[in-house]
Amino acid sequence: MTKIKDENSEAEERAPSHQSGGLVRWLFKPKQRRFILPATGVWILVLDWLLFSSNVLSAWLATPAVMILGFVLGSGGTFLAQRKAANDASWSAALKALVAGIVVGLPWPIGGTLVGGWVLLTSGLADARKEILDK
Repeated sequence: MTKIKDENSEAEERAPSHQSGGLVRWLFKPKQRRFILPATGVWILVLDWLLFSSNVLSAWLATPAVMILGFVLGSGGTFLAQRKAANDASWSAALKALVAGIVVGLPWPIGGTLVGGWVLLTSGLADARKEILDK
């Protein structure tokens, strides 16, 4: 009898809790299918923030290079995430990558704009807390 209890308690200890890895799991495998993955939304917003916030240091002289870099990194990362993690068809991942590349390559930060709101809504980041902690 105690052996069964010990085996059950060991199995419970080994089983991942709802909280462990919840954020990472949700970023790549959300419960509800979205237009873009939450990880893709994070990728777009972080790249946009990093590239164009640091562009201030160059007095916006690096804007053309930052725009190209933003397009390449935004579209490349989006294509990989959508193709591999979301299992999108190549054409669908490419279309989403093109949109993401344009969004990241725009020469102004998108946070707090309609474009930023679109990224939050289509990726599910707007209700991330509820999705991650929902049981």
